Amino acid sequence: MIKTLKRKFKKLSIPQYIALGFAMTILIGGILLSLPIASRSGEWTPFLDALFTATSAVCVTGQVTLNTAAHWNYFGSTVIITLIEIGGLGFMSVIVMFFVFLGKKLSLKQRLILQDAINSEKLSDSQYLIRYIIKFSLTVQLIGAILLSIDFIPRFGLWKGIYFSLFHAISAFCNAGFDLFGNSLEGFTQNPLVILTIGGLIVFGGLGFIVWHDLLHYKKNKKLLMHTKLTLVTTLSILFASFLLFWLSESRNGTFADLPLHLQLVNYLFMAITPRTAGYANVNYAMVSSMGIFVTIILMFIGASSGSTGGGVKVTTVATIFLYVKGKLHDEEPRFQNRKIPKDRVVKSVMIVFIGLMVVIGASLILLITETIPERYGIEYVLVEVFSCFGTVGLTMGLTPDLTAIGKIVLIIVMFAGRIGLLTFFLSFGGRSEPKEPLIRYPEGNLLVG
Repeated sequence: MIKTLKRKFKKLSIPQYIALGFAMTILIGGILLSLPIASRSGEWTPFLDALFTATSAVCVTGQVTLNTAAHWNYFGSTVIITLIEIGGLGFMSVIVMFFVFLGKKLSLKQRLILQDAINSEKLSDSQYLIRYIIKFSLTVQLIGAILLSIDFIPRFGLWKGIYFSLFHAISAFCNAGFDLFGNSLEGFTQNPLVILTIGGLIVFGGLGFIVWHDLLHYKKNKKLLMHTKLTLVTTLSILFASFLLFWLSESRNGTFADLPLHLQLVNYLFMAITPRTAGYANVNYAMVSSMGIFVTIILMFIGASSGSTGGGVKVTTVATIFLYVKGKLHDEEPRFQNRKIPKDRVVKSVMIVFIGLMVVIGASLILLITETIPERYGIEYVLVEVFSCFGTVGLTMGLTPDLTAIGKIVLIIVMFAGRIGLLTFFLSFGGRSEPKEPLIRYPEGNLLVG
């Protein structure tokens, strides 16, 4: 029996290894969170709720059916933050840490899985990049925790303040959005230290490890990768545009009317940052304007950068499609700063966006059937939930705690697909990662489109 399982395990494809690794981590986390020692009441937590929480943590989403601050004790919240760290850095990072600690080397198969998991171009760079990712992540998280402790230690006391600082620094950097306050960051709108620190950690985690490695080695290399340049240009453009849109929509809506101008600007900026897969809320989204909700949904679908702790279809995916369309309109090849964009990257980008749309449309249709929408809300009540889970964001208009069993299962699948990547998710069911040469070629046919 064991030998049969080992043979089957060895035959798994790389996408299947990645999907199985995340699934096993989620299952173990769900079992631990369901135990009485994880809840404040000392009672068993329904397994579906525990599994939903574990999925949300590993997939760095932040969507919760149970209030994190009210339901889980220190053991439960420590399990959650551990799952967030594993999910944010990737389960392969943990395996590498374990092998390095034991002084062992990774096998070729493990290095191939590692290369695919972190989107590394070169197999030889993968193990080095993982070590860099771990060092960089822990350093940034520690700096973030120190900054947060300036406010949290006087507010909560020494040990609780340190724990809260570490928890929220890890959660923010990994773009998870879990909080121990009960109402996310709604109570910190007048606290620029906390808002800007959390926002900065979200940006650091969302830019991607490859980008930061490239930036930090710029002085030595004297050049930046095309990926880094495109990521920075697209990220800054989206951030600036969304900041202006939130300023326009929420100033008219009076969302932060009780705050002075400089604090309003800080909170508008945070609203532009957090939908990029982070999920921390500095406002009750039930009170946000219709335009603000629409912009939030778009940002959640786009998500963060490739090779980062965030989800979504990724900024470079959207940028690639934009450059392709722009090139076609001018009868030119798609390019960026005099560099041609490969055709296979364009095709892959279109596939990711198309599949992403199909996933959120399908999930939305199911939830519109199974869930009850309060009278004062419309379709956005469900759409925010679905797009939030797909982009591993964690923002909600209030539906999550009232989800039906079917709704929870659907969103668990959506979060899982959003975290491991759409192509990896579907290839894990047995598809081919590389297209095979067709045995039969068919003649072209005419078709009217547009």
